[in-house]
Amino acid sequence: MARWLEYESRDTFLHKRLHPLTKMVVVASIVVMSGMWLDPRYQAVLFLLAIIPIYVSKIPLYWFSVVVLAVATSIYPVAATSLGQTNVGLYKVLDPTWAATPLVGADIPFVGKLGVTRGGLLWLLNAELRSSIMAIYMFVFIYTTSMAEVTDTLLALKVPQPAVFVISIAYKLIPHLSRVVEHILSAQRLRGWSLRHWNPVKIVRRAAPLMKPLMRRVAIMTEQITMATQIRGFGSGKVTATRHLNPTKLDYALMVIAGLATITVVILTIFFDVGQL
Repeated sequence: MARWLEYESRDTFLHKRLHPLTKMVVVASIVVMSGMWLDPRYQAVLFLLAIIPIYVSKIPLYWFSVVVLAVATSIYPVAATSLGQTNVGLYKVLDPTWAATPLVGADIPFVGKLGVTRGGLLWLLNAELRSSIMAIYMFVFIYTTSMAEVTDTLLALKVPQPAVFVISIAYKLIPHLSRVVEHILSAQRLRGWSLRHWNPVKIVRRAAPLMKPLMRRVAIMTEQITMATQIRGFGSGKVTATRHLNPTKLDYALMVIAGLATITVVILTIFFDVGQL
């Protein structure tokens, strides 16, 4: 079984039938559309549609525990930014009075009126849905697309070699770091170490046996990458793609649909306030 954020070769439609370029275009389209919308009802459509690639790709569901944890831990700071949305000028579609009237609020000196509004709650829900949507679709892309496919596609698209190199390193770094962290945790637990404690200060102090060897390992990895690039003469010559772009008719159709959907959403959002609050 693949580790978190690591490609796994499987015989699924998304693994074998779709071209990497198609998956890149579709994911980019979803990211743009999700980024344009502020109304959580529109985000909910993309969120529910994510069930399809999750089921088809057979991605391990434990990957999404990180998304749940991120949403739970970000609620407080994101909610804090929504407290100031009491200005009626912020809302273009919703009834400004309904959206901006605080359900609970107070006037803060030198700051102004702060409070929990219906519009602020919708904005909070939209922000959490947007983050989840982008993470889910990116996870599916990483799980179904190998690093070789990504680099070959980018090189065939004439993407600069340094950019391709950085992307390929990032593609492999997180899975490798997860292995390193797992090995360190196993070694420290055998010595009786535990991170669990009710006191947050002691949790930070107890993290030292994990962070110190991890930082050393990261430094070693950085040195190894630097030496490898020097030995291989990185940047001294032109790199050519090992495969050419050969999308199928289905790939072209999906890319056209994704492109048209993105253009439509951008036009409707900019000129008609579709998907706005």
